[in-house]
Amino acid sequence: MYEETKHITARLQVLEFLMTQANLADLFRHTDILLFVMYAQNAAEGVTTQYHLMEERLDISFYVSFPFDEWLRKIQNWKEKLSNPKFQLEHDTAIGKGRATRLQILMEKLCDRNASLNGKAKLEHPYDSIARKPYHQAIDELEMALDSLKTNLSNLAMLPLHLSTDKRSKALRAYLDNAAKKESIQAELQDYVYYCSAKRNTSVIRQLLYLKQRIQTLVGKDELSDLDLSESEQHELLNQLKNIFEEGEINPAPKQIPAKAKPWANNELFSKALNFVNLKVGQHFPVLDEDSIVDFLVRKDVILSDGEEKHLQTLFVLMEAMCRQLEGTLQTRFDNTARHSDDIQQRISRVLQRIETYNARLLPCMATGKTLADLNGLFAQWFSPRIDIALREPQVELLKLLEDGLDNIKMEAYVHLLREASEMNLFKKLRPVGDKLYAALSIVENSDDEEFPISGSSFNKYFRNPDFTKEPKWHEASKVLKFVRKKYLNLEP
Repeated sequence: MYEETKHITARLQVLEFLMTQANLADLFRHTDILLFVMYAQNAAEGVTTQYHLMEERLDISFYVSFPFDEWLRKIQNWKEKLSNPKFQLEHDTAIGKGRATRLQILMEKLCDRNASLNGKAKLEHPYDSIARKPYHQAIDELEMALDSLKTNLSNLAMLPLHLSTDKRSKALRAYLDNAAKKESIQAELQDYVYYCSAKRNTSVIRQLLYLKQRIQTLVGKDELSDLDLSESEQHELLNQLKNIFEEGEINPAPKQIPAKAKPWANNELFSKALNFVNLKVGQHFPVLDEDSIVDFLVRKDVILSDGEEKHLQTLFVLMEAMCRQLEGTLQTRFDNTARHSDDIQQRISRVLQRIETYNARLLPCMATGKTLADLNGLFAQWFSPRIDIALREPQVELLKLLEDGLDNIKMEAYVHLLREASEMNLFKKLRPVGDKLYAALSIVENSDDEEFPISGSSFNKYFRNPDFTKEPKWHEASKVLKFVRKKYLNLEP
């Protein structure tokens, strides 16, 4: 169990012991009521501390095991108990003074074990205030402490829903990386490597059968019982899978199924597992859907036992290993079929041809070791049919942003793309880069050359746009830029 889960649980359990005694009213009479208030405040502050820690570093394992709803119901019950008339006792000044004196001695001894009041007649602040406090006011403070505890615990439960995608993704990565170190999961991965060592088992049919078999074994009991998918949602997930694989690969004929493949997951269970996979990223499988996984694991009404959590962790880590195994097969298959329609390819060719005439003027600005072919190649990558198939529509949107009739290109979009090229270190590290690029583009050597159609000030406005990809018209097209940028920079030495 996550360490902070133990701390918060321990605080709540002490408070539960105090608040659930059969003779609670007598306990209030004979025990310092301040103990109840302090325990409640201590628990509330502990939850607040944990909230701020989780804001900075979300720990998914805490949410997997902590029963938020159970404790919130208990706190509400404790609050309701305090409305019982038998707790509305008359204030006894002698009890109040004795309570404050003991508390002052206790706190001084915590600071200095040899400390004592030495016969002091007067209580110091804030203990004198405690001595004069009416009993019913302490009850009110206890109610307020419980209110604070309930509010803080509710806020902590809802925190992951408000965190950024980046923090959620990092949290899931840390969660799975820690899980992968477990011996049982390492053994699972070794079994998979052994399975793939037989060449016949690397076929798509056998890989999918293996996945279904492991889904049945790992999470075929209660692990996904809280994930409720409608029949239409199940069909949608299975149909999306057909965008990656053939029907015969997903549901092979009986003669293609080895005897040891059973038992495997039925369609309902298989669909639940597919709910944690992103099926819209083109020819890649199984790619974990980070949001779906985090949403499931941190829901306050989903509490997994240690065994259930381990089984889900094992499945997720196995899926990542399978994705790496299938990547080569799917990429080869994709490369053999990747192409734009003839109409789109013609439009791309016209745009690239025009762009290359402007790119040629930028040769003096190229960084050391970079050539004009590198710059033209980057533009070609943005329109390549061999990048992810899911980017077909964004590629068309990028094409529209550049098209200006049959023979021209829209210069604003071209300048934006030059900044992308600059950020990929294709141009010299000159300051300001925009001015140098404009100067190179605007050179007219003879009457046959056309002047660059954007003035220096406009060029720099476009080139230095803080984030042009946030403009609505760039929303889809920017997906292509982000994909190529990530792939391009990963290939850089």
